[in-house]
Amino acid sequence: MGMKSDLTFGYYDKAKFKGDVHWNEILFKYMFGVRLDDVKFNGKSTGICSSRDCLITFDSGTSLMSMPAFATAALAQQGLPTSSNIVPCTSAAQFGDMTLVIGGKDYVLSTDEWMFPAQQVGLAQSENGLASMKFKKLGPLGPQIMAQVDVDSLQAPNKNVTESINAQIEADGIKKHHSSLAAGQMACASTIMTMDIAKSMFLVGDVFMRKYYTIFDRQNDRVGLAEAVTNDRIAALQTK
Repeated sequence: MGMKSDLTFGYYDKAKFKGDVHWNEILFKYMFGVRLDDVKFNGKSTGICSSRDCLITFDSGTSLMSMPAFATAALAQQGLPTSSNIVPCTSAAQFGDMTLVIGGKDYVLSTDEWMFPAQQVGLAQSENGLASMKFKKLGPLGPQIMAQVDVDSLQAPNKNVTESINAQIEADGIKKHHSSLAAGQMACASTIMTMDIAKSMFLVGDVFMRKYYTIFDRQNDRVGLAEAVTNDRIAALQTK
């Protein structure tokens, strides 16, 4: 859409966001991890952070987002789609917005931002448990994430990183809906992949950071979030 990303050092650009900056204390210094209070879908809490301390980090080198295996397993139990848990649906819109509650403040991703479009299941896909259904190639992982992922296969020689990540996703065991999908039925998957990073870390990348201006303040060990002005520009372009 003709908009470029910006990365600045030593200062932040007040022209690139509107409203106040909400600052969050860094609890895991190495990865700028801050507390994640809750994850909600369609306004309803999933409860996945109610019994443990969840952290979230922001990585400009990652295209999509990831959650620990315990979280994606909980989402699957609640009938919510991930990149590996493909569920029956009428349309992606039925799952509503995704809300990340960080520092007591809601950060909302619309259905179009966290979901892939619904697809119709083909006969071969149905017979093979949807193993051949590819909603979208996974984006790259940033260097700090590659250093933290707890998966031996990512270090294996002569393996493509994306293939290794897909293998990890398929190994997470969350496939309970696959067998119930029939040819011709609509199915949904999302941009949430399964990845275990240090300290129950959730991760958001471009999907989140294009919407929320992110400030990394190492001097004061805090991360600032504000609404990016790109939201208004995107909305204006969509109405043309």
